[in-house]
Amino acid sequence: MVSKHKEKEKTKKETWSSEKKRPVYLQMNEKEFFLELFPQDYELLDIKNFKDFDGEQFYFAKNIEELNIPRSSNEGGVCECVKENTNKALVEYFHSIINQGIELPIFINSKNQVMDGHHRMQAYNLLGRTEIPVYRNKSYRIHGFCWKKGVKGRRRLRHKTW
Repeated sequence: MVSKHKEKEKTKKETWSSEKKRPVYLQMNEKEFFLELFPQDYELLDIKNFKDFDGEQFYFAKNIEELNIPRSSNEGGVCECVKENTNKALVEYFHSIINQGIELPIFINSKNQVMDGHHRMQAYNLLGRTEIPVYRNKSYRIHGFCWKKGVKGRRRLRHKTW
């Protein structure tokens, strides 16, 4: 039987680089970073089944230009990979990740309401996907700023709860 202390040490060794004493995610490339953020164990949901918080069908942009608006201060900044702080630029960046073969699941509740992933939803829709990967009923997710330096030079993973 392994003690809880030994389990913690094992976890620490897996997430920290012994050679540089820095978290391993600081040494990840873009693909590794997104696979850490979005484990590939998801279910698929038909695009017609997503709901907004009023119980209505989720609204999808008809074209990318419809999203060409600055992100609000509530939405926050985007990583340096995105270039512009617009919804259009963020959706285009998600296109590039999805086109590398990395699925970016949407977080939904039991009523198929989107908890996290509105921009990823738009990306899938504009790519013509009719089924979208989802995580159902998770109360948190790992949130990352950027696989490079990130917003204001930060590059980190943290838990986001709702």
